[in-house]
Amino acid sequence: MLLRSAARLAAPCRPLTVASPGSPPLIDAVLTPERREAFVSRLSNVRLPVRTTDGEPGAAVLAPLCRVDGRPGLLYTLRSSALNKHAGEVAFPGGNRDRQDADTLATALRETEEEIGLHVERDQLWGVLPSLLSRFGGKPVAAYVADVGEVRMEDLRPQPDEVEDVFFLSLEHLCKSENAGHTQWRRGDAGYSLPVFLNGPHRVWGLTGIFTHILLGTLLPEWYKHKVPYLRPVRERDSERDSRSGSY
Repeated sequence: MLLRSAARLAAPCRPLTVASPGSPPLIDAVLTPERREAFVSRLSNVRLPVRTTDGEPGAAVLAPLCRVDGRPGLLYTLRSSALNKHAGEVAFPGGNRDRQDADTLATALRETEEEIGLHVERDQLWGVLPSLLSRFGGKPVAAYVADVGEVRMEDLRPQPDEVEDVFFLSLEHLCKSENAGHTQWRRGDAGYSLPVFLNGPHRVWGLTGIFTHILLGTLLPEWYKHKVPYLRPVRERDSERDSRSGSY
């Protein structure tokens, strides 16, 4: 499948990598109460031509907004290549809901601490993105966004059985047009385009790419201008026609 092969293109790198060093940030002072209020307001208007769901999520991830050396950005993990599912893929920290979890936010917070050693409190939550269906079993996945403050990458403790790398991408890096693209996912008569984020330590794609795309467009609409063209599946009977039908 197209997306699975895309993950293998990311070159291996040393753990705990910071991308986008050097030049002064174009985006600063964005993690403010005013920005949080606007972000929550815009979330209610998010519409996507991909597999969204109103079902009860059985899994959850945390998208950690943070600052590394004063630069605002997001933390990602590279999953262990030894795992049975999503091996070697980029993801936000998270996993399946356990029976002892009070709700899916508890799942996201617990998994974040277990996977990368980062403790996050409920009052650091900014909001929750639209739930999406994973491609394994169609399980609904909730994505929570939290401001986790200043992070020292060397203080994080990746769980080696689950995580091969933890890395940071600045908001400046993610919003640059040269670092954002898309790929087309197709299976039979079903298909849609997915965002891909390039030129970092690892390629960000799949469900994590969609969540990142939604987050950036909702948090930073004045800086993040990337649109993902929505392409209908190409069938033999209409292969001569233009299959483009909008973007998101």
